[in-house]
Amino acid sequence: MKYSFDDYNQYNVLKIPLMLVLTSIYLLKQILIFVLPMISAIPFLVKFAHQHFTIALLLSSFPVIPLLIVMLIRAPKRQSIIIRWIWERGRLFLLSSLVLEITSIILYVVFELNKFNEISLMFLYIDAVLIVSLLKSQRVRDVFAEYPDKALAENV
Repeated sequence: MKYSFDDYNQYNVLKIPLMLVLTSIYLLKQILIFVLPMISAIPFLVKFAHQHFTIALLLSSFPVIPLLIVMLIRAPKRQSIIIRWIWERGRLFLLSSLVLEITSIILYVVFELNKFNEISLMFLYIDAVLIVSLLKSQRVRDVFAEYPDKALAENV
């Protein structure tokens, strides 16, 4: 047996690993950076948001939004073709968001629209580590390969 009994949820599919949840939340950081000046009265946070916000980086967060919604509603009762399509391509959604962010940071630095600093380096490093992790992890592939069966909806 590849996974233990505890790795499965009540629908007999693999639970979403904490790494995938944290990766999805991490990829929403650009939306937080966009919203921060509007909701914060702390000058440091407002200055940080203004220094690190770009439209291109905000767009890099968009691919992960539908996936995060599907993560929250994944259940046998939800058998929409769109939901299943998004779930089956979940890894692609995460990878595209990471690649968009890396590409945006690099293009902004190359075209001298933004200075390369410690924050950009940190984002690039974390993104690269996450890409390798998503590409190498068999668990991630297996999680996105399974979706709760509709027949289980009546039993649970």
